[in-house]
Amino acid sequence: MSKRNADVTSIPIDLLRKYDRPGPRYTSYPTAPIWNGEVDSGTYRGTLKAASVHSDKPLAIYCHIPFCRKRCFYCGCNTYVSNSQARADEYLDRLIHEIETVANLLGERRTVSQLHFGGGTPTFLDIAGLEKIIGAFEKHFTFTDGFEKSIELDPRVTTVEQLEFLVSRGFNRASLGVQDFDPLVQEAAGRIQPEARVKEIYDHCRRLGFKGINFDLIYGLPNQTVEGFAKTIDKVIAMRPDRVAVYSFAYLPNLKSHQHLISPEALPSTESKYRLFAQSIEKFTDAGYRQIGMDHFALPEDELSLAQDDGRLHRNFMGYTVHAAEDMIGFGMSAIGYVENGFFQNHSKLDEYKQAVVDAGLAVYRGMTLSHDDLVRQYVIASLMCNFRLRFDALRKRFNVDYDQYFPQQHVKLAPFIEDGFITVSDSGLDITPLGRTFVRNIAMTFDAYLDFPQEGKRPTFSQTI
Repeated sequence: MSKRNADVTSIPIDLLRKYDRPGPRYTSYPTAPIWNGEVDSGTYRGTLKAASVHSDKPLAIYCHIPFCRKRCFYCGCNTYVSNSQARADEYLDRLIHEIETVANLLGERRTVSQLHFGGGTPTFLDIAGLEKIIGAFEKHFTFTDGFEKSIELDPRVTTVEQLEFLVSRGFNRASLGVQDFDPLVQEAAGRIQPEARVKEIYDHCRRLGFKGINFDLIYGLPNQTVEGFAKTIDKVIAMRPDRVAVYSFAYLPNLKSHQHLISPEALPSTESKYRLFAQSIEKFTDAGYRQIGMDHFALPEDELSLAQDDGRLHRNFMGYTVHAAEDMIGFGMSAIGYVENGFFQNHSKLDEYKQAVVDAGLAVYRGMTLSHDDLVRQYVIASLMCNFRLRFDALRKRFNVDYDQYFPQQHVKLAPFIEDGFITVSDSGLDITPLGRTFVRNIAMTFDAYLDFPQEGKRPTFSQTI
């Protein structure tokens, strides 16, 4: 481990306790619970046609592969558990139909700067299946110089042959689901994954030349202890992935019925969960990683760190990125796109998705078209979440609004964050301090117009911010 440096961040437990409350993760703004069914495939069809005129602007693409061989007890993703190859083949046929429909509506706008495969388990597909879907994207789209092709990997089912194939087709980033190396935690969480297997897949990714490798960890899992998780973090640091995400486990069994397989008595206490998180931040920053957002870390030479320094960091449903594409197309079950300042989400159930594609070539069932106020607040929240700062002149130049006049009430609500040392205010803008980065979700909530006025009088269910 590297010697301590000025970037090492220690988080007082009393502050975690003070600010731990339900709140959005802000992978989007407005957040998904606000979207409605007035936006559908017909709306999407017209929006894609409108977007087609911007043929010089690259796109980002997210492709959802929902299949898993076994459901992890903690999972909060949209997945479908199956061992049926026929089921997967039928899904790929519908997915390709959706790709063809979208490509035709986009006309000459076919250039892509970023492609991401998520899930589920993308490597549930064998090489023939991967060839089929990647070939469809290559047939209908072209990729920019310096493109990013990334994929989420489950080390338990991913093979060296799959990795070699992916590299041969231009994939250059990989994200490995690790969660925790402790066997007792793995058993209680329903995901048995030996450390040696993770190391093997990681080493193969390095050997094959993936330029960016990410590990996903989760804190708050059953049987997790501060001491045990410290060992997992130390092992991760020793492997030295380029990026690490440390997510909070959201225990919501009323929304995710399979989480009933986790005994609430096995979960860490609230106080222990605070310590798990505080320890994660301190250990990774002590090891030389830079904090990206509240729960991501990157090596100083990683492009995310460099982009954050320059204020070029962006965030979408694929995570943090430097590949700024104004429009993102989502393909597959539950996938979300952002086109012409509007969100569009596909059906989240497999059979409904497939039938919608058969009927209309598209599967959008809800979304939202953003107002001018939505766009202003989206920009402010994204600036704080990604780059830990907001520049008033940039806000004025982009939207012709003055911060002091537009957000007087919100600025008053920042007072506790200023008092606790999370934010500094100057004539040029807002800057979030190293301590405040951990609480950036709370800070961003100040500018969310929908938290105080939820639609239809219903307050959305969010996970705890810590």
